[in-house]
Amino acid sequence: MLVFNLAVAAAKLILGYATGAVSIVSDGFHSLADSASNIIGLIGLRASRKPADADHPYGHRKFETLAAGGIFVFMLLAVMEIARSALSHLATPSPPVVTPLSFVVMLGTLAINVAVVRYEAGQGRRHNSELLLADAMHTQSDVYVTAGVLFALAGVRLGFPLLDPISALAVTVMIARTGFQIAREASGVLSDRMVIDEEEIRRVVMSVPEVLGCHHIRTRGPNDHVFLDLHVWLSPDSRLADAHFRSHVVKDRLMEQFPQIADAIIHIEPPPGER
Repeated sequence: MLVFNLAVAAAKLILGYATGAVSIVSDGFHSLADSASNIIGLIGLRASRKPADADHPYGHRKFETLAAGGIFVFMLLAVMEIARSALSHLATPSPPVVTPLSFVVMLGTLAINVAVVRYEAGQGRRHNSELLLADAMHTQSDVYVTAGVLFALAGVRLGFPLLDPISALAVTVMIARTGFQIAREASGVLSDRMVIDEEEIRRVVMSVPEVLGCHHIRTRGPNDHVFLDLHVWLSPDSRLADAHFRSHVVKDRLMEQFPQIADAIIHIEPPPGER
């Protein structure tokens, strides 16, 4: 993916500077952000797969979330660059030179980006990877940008040069929206937002015989690597060995129902009022 994104970025930047089309140049910078996100993604993915160690007893999966946050930063930089260039060309209009080669290059890069999005999104859903899905969303925004550029080039060709910077400004909205979605997901993991609905967990716990109730249910982590802790109520007359066995039944049933749970910590206690 990195090689494809670099090739696409180079083609757009060369064409953009040669023709003076701000929309193409801006699209090239956005593709460079794609390449940067690929590099961050490779680093994040490798780090996130490392097993737990003494310094990181919960594992390294949040490195993947940090990498997704890095993608958002590069998207923000792309939006700023596109907006700056577009506003500059609106203030001092300079019609770009649009040739048939311009359409050939842009259609070719569009086809490459569509193929990359389909592949990455498919792999992301297959492996339930937030990083691959985030990068696919990022590349999807590049597809929108390129489509907008093609529209602008057609408008310039028909005698409407202002469509070049106007189109560049319009695509910043789409890129910013995608960046917001990525940032929201990454911030949810980093801020320990609830992952699994509390009532769904309670329903599974209460299906275990001899369990009288549960509370203090908490989940956190990425969607595919969840940590759970909760308090389970058992009869105060239960033997320690029996309570320990019952807690493992609860844990096994939860992890069977929710395979995304990496670990569950269960605290056994008597119901309120019987302590």
